[in-house]
Amino acid sequence: MAIRRQFDQRYASFWRSLANFMRQNTGLGIGGIARSGSRKRGDYRPTSDLDVIFWIPGDPRKDQVYPDLVPKLKRILNVIASIGTSYNVINITKEKLDVDLVLVSEWEFQDEHRRDQLEML
Repeated sequence: MAIRRQFDQRYASFWRSLANFMRQNTGLGIGGIARSGSRKRGDYRPTSDLDVIFWIPGDPRKDQVYPDLVPKLKRILNVIASIGTSYNVINITKEKLDVDLVLVSEWEFQDEHRRDQLEML
């Protein structure tokens, strides 16, 4: 049980670092960012990753955002980052922590993650 708690704390710490990075270091004017998936709901398995969803005003396409974002993630957060094969996600790994970073439209974010964003305030 202590190992699971330790992983939870590491994911929580990395979530805060990633959220701060997205807001302060990307130059993208992030409109919102939220945790999602099984780690957010608390019904995850030890091998589950953390899903992080964000939106940008103007709803740019992923193929415009991801190529600029990956090098910044690598350089500033010192992570392994790559664009997923379907170009839908950025896969991030740091010290056995796995995160999927996904750009969504403002409408989709507001519809699905309004509550998550309010929790951050």
